[in-house]
Amino acid sequence: MQILVSKWGDSLGIRVPINVVNALSIKSGDILNYEIRDNQLILSKEISTKEMFEKFYNRPMEKITIDDVGKAEVIDWEEDIGDEIF
Repeated sequence: MQILVSKWGDSLGIRVPINVVNALSIKSGDILNYEIRDNQLILSKEISTKEMFEKFYNRPMEKITIDDVGKAEVIDWEEDIGDEIF
């Protein structure tokens, strides 16, 4: 599939076809990560913490319980030093 590159101010832009929009579940304002590898532009959707949890637990965030997540352990990282002190 080909996508046309067009002038957009001082930059260039591409339009994302609706089938790609639907496949990636992206919308206007979403953040995409990009990578250039082997002369290819690779775009990937930035996933939110909410989306990450929903995907991992395979249910809506409202249905995820503390029993699913488990109890967090308190970790003693020793004394704060340098810029960690506030």
